[in-house]
Amino acid sequence: MFNFKPVSNALNKVIQSSLLGTALFVTGAASAWADLCEKTPAVNLNAVSSQEIDNDMVRLNWQVQVQAPTANEAMSAVNRVLDMSIQTLRTNSAIKNLRNNIQTYPQYGKDRSIQTWQGMGTLVFEMPVKSLQEQKSFALAQGLTLSNLEYFPSEPVIEKTKSGLLAQAMKEFQNKATLAANGFGSKGYTIGEVSINDEGQYGGGPIYPRMMAASADMMNKGMEVSTAAGASRVTVSVNGRVCLKP
Repeated sequence: MFNFKPVSNALNKVIQSSLLGTALFVTGAASAWADLCEKTPAVNLNAVSSQEIDNDMVRLNWQVQVQAPTANEAMSAVNRVLDMSIQTLRTNSAIKNLRNNIQTYPQYGKDRSIQTWQGMGTLVFEMPVKSLQEQKSFALAQGLTLSNLEYFPSEPVIEKTKSGLLAQAMKEFQNKATLAANGFGSKGYTIGEVSINDEGQYGGGPIYPRMMAASADMMNKGMEVSTAAGASRVTVSVNGRVCLKP
């Protein structure tokens, strides 16, 4: 038992037809725009909108290791631990994306011959942070230890946030285009091409999962793991080229 104490009408139509796509390119009448920009000054613009959102989901990663004389024995022992735990976890309606994996590795002696086999199993599942706080404990098979917790925002929260950020970024792009047109003494501008990027890039991109870890010996001693979920950052950007009217 483990315890856990204003855009033009044409552009609007394009955006509405493919809201929040990975990359949205407005290139209708591209050749006409290209010709227009060849005869008038063009400005490349960028607008970014970003926001931190609370992590409302948590991914729990568990591990079990067993040594045995043969690969089959090691795998069978690991499988028993995982199977017993999976049967219990399946009864918990808050748990989502339950999955497991088993691998075996030979352990060599000084003469380079195989002495024993090590079986390693992993068990991963996700659940709302609120449910984890209420759950407090899991009746898992002996041998499983918690390797880390990974907090992240749920997809509905991310998509809702992107919608608001996208509207802000598009408005900022328009403001910059108007400012550029006024600054260069133009009568206005025409959008030549614009791309909208709302695809999160992990490991240096818009979404930053927050991770916590507890070693196996700590967990075996009954150490409590706090549920400090933290926040993640979501970012969208609008990049494009506008043609200044003479």
